[in-house]
Amino acid sequence: MHPRIEPAAVDETPLAGESAGDYVERLARAKAMAALDAGRVVLAADTTVALDGKILGKPEDRNEARAMLRSLAARPHQVLTGIAVAVVGAGGDAFVHSGRDVTEVVVDEITEERLAWYVDSGDADDKAGAYGLQGAAGLFADRIEGSANGVIGLSLALVDKLFAAHGLDLLDFRSPAPIDPVEAIAARALHHVTRPPSRDEPVVRWAGPADLAADFARTIGLEITDNAPPAEPGDLVEAADLVVRRSVHTNHPYFLNQNYSGADPLGVVGDWLGAALNTTNATFEVAPVFTMIERALLAKMARLVGFPETGDHPAGLMCAGASLAQLHALQLARHRLQFDLVTAGSDGRRLRILVSDSGHYATEKIAAVMGLGRTSVVSVPTDAAGDMDVDALDESLTEGPEVLAVIATAGTTVTAAFDPIDAIADRCEEHGIWLHVDAAYGGAALLSPTERQRLSGIERADSVVWNLHKMAGLTQQCTALLVREPERLLTTFAIGADYLFQPEKANADLDAGDRSLQCGRRVDALKAWLTWKSRGDNGMAARVDHAVALADHARRRVAERDDVAFIVAGDFTNVCLTWVPPELRPFDLASLDDGQHAALHAVAPAAKAAMQVEGSALIGYQPVNGINCFRLIFMNPAVTLDDVDVLLDLITRHSEAAWAARG
Repeated sequence: MHPRIEPAAVDETPLAGESAGDYVERLARAKAMAALDAGRVVLAADTTVALDGKILGKPEDRNEARAMLRSLAARPHQVLTGIAVAVVGAGGDAFVHSGRDVTEVVVDEITEERLAWYVDSGDADDKAGAYGLQGAAGLFADRIEGSANGVIGLSLALVDKLFAAHGLDLLDFRSPAPIDPVEAIAARALHHVTRPPSRDEPVVRWAGPADLAADFARTIGLEITDNAPPAEPGDLVEAADLVVRRSVHTNHPYFLNQNYSGADPLGVVGDWLGAALNTTNATFEVAPVFTMIERALLAKMARLVGFPETGDHPAGLMCAGASLAQLHALQLARHRLQFDLVTAGSDGRRLRILVSDSGHYATEKIAAVMGLGRTSVVSVPTDAAGDMDVDALDESLTEGPEVLAVIATAGTTVTAAFDPIDAIADRCEEHGIWLHVDAAYGGAALLSPTERQRLSGIERADSVVWNLHKMAGLTQQCTALLVREPERLLTTFAIGADYLFQPEKANADLDAGDRSLQCGRRVDALKAWLTWKSRGDNGMAARVDHAVALADHARRRVAERDDVAFIVAGDFTNVCLTWVPPELRPFDLASLDDGQHAALHAVAPAAKAAMQVEGSALIGYQPVNGINCFRLIFMNPAVTLDDVDVLLDLITRHSEAAWAARG
């Protein structure tokens, strides 16, 4: 059994005329006897400091601590430790053996400046003689004669002798420390965040479903069986290690597969802190700090968008992802169009939602949930780079049923294209249509004084969605819905449940739960607030500028090579390219015949799969302009300019192999 530590309530007042050695040994024996019980072996100790035979106990306050330390400076004194070992014999009698360890210590002269610093640090509190050499006071020690363990810890030699006096062998009491799965798994997670995988490690140790099931069967198994017994702590830790080992390392420099990457370490621990406090952002009374933090974060983001100050209303709300945020935005638009919608229901009119054909697929899902139907979503054509064609938008606005909203995309998923928001806003104002900007990805450009011009006109939108878990590097999810007239959130969603949103309670006007479809919302603002405070505005901008600089470098390198070619070069953070077989160089997509097109179309999926199995990189592919191409997404701050060449060489090597194996 692992040793258990128990405090012992013993009067530590010295007896009249008692020597320091007798004092510590008496207290050690008293503590041992206080904790003694049948079946136990009790080890107890007490330590004091003596100067010229006078016992120096624990200081009552910091003034006494200063006086004690001044009296010890440049003078030899003794550190005395009494140790006792007690057991209950076979007949029920108590037996205790004890001894003492004495060490002479000399400390240097201590300057008043250092003395003040040490005492104010709190390290002198609750310590005999007002110091502990195991702490910062180790700076003051000049000489130690005797057992250093007697000063810092216990003299194991004396402990061993006392065990032997009872016929016990100290080595028989060795035991492994108990495993605390909470601390062990948290430490493993923190290690992964603060010490991300190196370039020599795999991005993923790829395994299929059968292999994963077999891996976990060797620990606690994936399935939760009927009448499942509790798992052993060590098995839980082993399973957590396996989770890390078999997961995709999104903080690896060669993870470019998605529009996000590994999270900022401070954002991760901020997420943990919010989870540990385990409350909801529904009401001020259960989330007073988080309510104020969320309001501050939303206000900052709204100012970057260019929205006016909102007075008593928060500038929007944090949502569980951009799709839910967009659902809120389109419901706001529908309520503005039909003021009695929330009470009377739909008046039956047919409505359309206009979004570019490069826009996010979530719009169709949202239209279905709202009862508008997927066919109500009209895809507006785009140019080759993915920007909405405004002339095509004009045609869409003049043909068909009434338009509920136009969605402008700022940073499309594949090419990171930005729709011309100003021009779209002109049309929306002319026709009285709600303008929603999906800036889930590209909203990060607002952080950079250099890049924010890409969103010119966004201040004219009615609503904006912005994912901080993308380019800003927060953990998933961390999404803000920002609304030009945020009071509409109350008129559209509020129910006023009297068991929760009582108007008479303190600070009821700050409750946020009735402004949303959700009541129990996670405190996602905390991690974003901590991260932003840590980086400052310049640090937030630097992350975006670094990403664009990497993409610009990649564009230069692709332009210099003949074995890769652009499908869409882009001008923000994404670069879409294809490997080019020797016989198709120089590359011209339009000149490919059907056979060449089909063969090249199959290369990117095969090369991506090979890199995935190898674990060398995760790079996404998707069809752009009719052909599968690689999409390099630069946002991970760990990626360097040299990494760009490594990634292009990986694409080339695996593409050549896929082309050679095409049969």
